[in-house]
Amino acid sequence: MTTPATEVHEAVVAIWTETLGIEVTPDADFFLLGGHSLLATRMIARVEQTLGVKVRLREVFDHATLEDFVGLVAARTADQP
Repeated sequence: MTTPATEVHEAVVAIWTETLGIEVTPDADFFLLGGHSLLATRMIARVEQTLGVKVRLREVFDHATLEDFVGLVAARTADQP
């Protein structure tokens, strides 16, 4: 099932907010907001649990801003049957 991009965005914002314990903005950077590899691992697990999308830890570093990460996850949900 494909998840629309707006639902992906809302889900990722909720996951980042929960994981980091602060509100996030569209230009938010996971690591500049206090994220680290352990929190990134927790966040990845929540993304997979919530959206069914697998993300590697390295990809979080490569897509550290909210909008970049949402784009990555949205592209993966679009590829799902």
